[in-house]
Amino acid sequence: MNLMRMMSVVNMSKNDIKQYRGLIRKDIDEVMAKLNKIDKKINELNEKLEKHINFIDDTYEGLKNPIKMATRFFKR
Repeated sequence: MNLMRMMSVVNMSKNDIKQYRGLIRKDIDEVMAKLNKIDKKINELNEKLEKHINFIDDTYEGLKNPIKMATRFFKR
């Protein structure tokens, strides 16, 4: 915080300081709400990604043996 702003806060009345603190609290609450929304969205996307990766892993697992058999067959 710059010196001018600190001086202006020092010269504020108690009521003005309470209002200023209220505005700061409101801003903090808004930022926290946005962060919570972002966190929720990240968790949802992470869940979807994990499901997709598991699906690919499961699908590939079923194909491993046929791929190995085909590889051995063509190497002969």
